Amino acid sequence: MDSRVFWLALAAFVGAIEGGSIAGLLPLVGAEFGVSAGQAGLLVLGYSLAYAVGPPMLAVLLGGVGRRRILAGAEFSLACCALAMAIMPWFEGLVVVRTVLAIAAGTFTGTAMATAAMLAPYGQRGRYMQVISLGQALAALAGVPLGAWLAATFGWRVDYYAIAAMAGLAALALYTQLPRGMPGDSLTMRDRIRVMRNPGIGSALLSTLLLMMGSAPVIVYVGAVMAAVGLSYDLLPLVLLAGGIGAVACGTMAGRLVDRIGSVRTGMIGGAAVLAVLGAYLVLPLLPAGLTLPALLLLSGVQGFVGRTYNIAVTSHMAHLAPTAVPVAISLNMSTFSIGMAVAAGVGGIVIDLWGAMFLPLIGVPLVAASLLLWRRVPEEEGVAARALGARSGVDPS
Repeated sequence: MDSRVFWLALAAFVGAIEGGSIAGLLPLVGAEFGVSAGQAGLLVLGYSLAYAVGPPMLAVLLGGVGRRRILAGAEFSLACCALAMAIMPWFEGLVVVRTVLAIAAGTFTGTAMATAAMLAPYGQRGRYMQVISLGQALAALAGVPLGAWLAATFGWRVDYYAIAAMAGLAALALYTQLPRGMPGDSLTMRDRIRVMRNPGIGSALLSTLLLMMGSAPVIVYVGAVMAAVGLSYDLLPLVLLAGGIGAVACGTMAGRLVDRIGSVRTGMIGGAAVLAVLGAYLVLPLLPAGLTLPALLLLSGVQGFVGRTYNIAVTSHMAHLAPTAVPVAISLNMSTFSIGMAVAAGVGGIVIDLWGAMFLPLIGVPLVAASLLLWRRVPEEEGVAARALGARSGVDPS
C-alpha cells in the first residue's frame, strides 16, 4: 500500500479529535457562557454549514495548487483556529472561529479522501479510504474519550490547546513527508455542478442528507440524552470510548466489505443498522436503572460501527459514480453530510429545548427510513452515466 496514505491518516487522526470532542464539550461550554443546550449547538450548526460550503469554494480559488501544500496548509490552519478557540473569551467568537476551522478541516478531509481514492489500485479503493477512516476511528477510540476526561477535569479549553499543538506537528509532518508533484484539483465550478446531472449521484446525496438529519442529533447531543435517562456527565468518556471501539472495528472491516460485496449493498446494510439503533434508543428510558448504562454503551459502540460503515460505502460509491471527477463527487458527499449535520444540530437543539432529548430518536426514525428508500434507487452499475457525462464535458479524472 502507498505509504502516503498513512501520513494522511495521521493528520486525519488529529482533525477527528476536534470533530468528535465537540459533542462532549457542549454542556461545559454552555455552562461557562450561560447558554442553553440548543444555543450551544450553534457551534455545530455553524461548523457544519461552513464544512459543506467552504471547501468546494476554496478548491476553486486554489486552482491547481499542489496537494501537499493544500493538505499541510489546511492542517496548519486548523492548529491556528484551535489555539484561537482556547483563548476566546466570548461565545459568539467561538462560533465564528469554529466556523472558520470547519473550512480547514473540510478542505483537508476532502483532499485526503480524494487523494487516497486516486492512489488506490483497481479494486482496492475501499481499503485505501479505510486507512483514512481508521485514523479518524482511532481518534474516536483514544483521543475523544481522553479529551472528554481532560475537559471534565481541567476545563474544555485544555482540549483546544492540545489540539492546536498536535495539528501544528501534523502540518509539519505532512509538508516534510509528502512528496512533491501531486497535482491539485483544477476543476471549475461549472465542472463541479455538471457532476450533479448524474441521477445516481442525486439519489445518493439525498439519501446521505436524510440519514444524517435523522441519526446525528443523538450524537451531537449525547450529553443531553444521558441526562434524560438519568446518567451523570462524568460517564461521558465511557460512552465516547464505546463509540470509538465501534469506529475502530469499522475502520478495520468496512473497506474490505465494500470491496467484497459492493458499496450499494454495504450502504444498505449500514443504513438499516442505523435505523435499528435509533429504534433501540427509544427503549432506554424504559430499562431498569442498572441496565441503562450498559445499554447506552452497546448502542454507542454499534452506532460508531454502522454509521461509519454507511459513510465509507457512500463515499466509495460516489467515486464509482463519477470516475472522471472523483474529488468533486467526494466533496459533494462531504458537503451533503455536513448540511445534514447542520440541520440536525439546529433542529435537534430546538427539539431539546421544547420537548426534551428523548424526542431526538423519535424524529430520526422516519428520516432514516426515507433515506434507505432513496438508497435503493441508487444504480448498482457504477460509473456508466458518469463516464458518458465526463466524455461529453472533457472533465479530467485527476
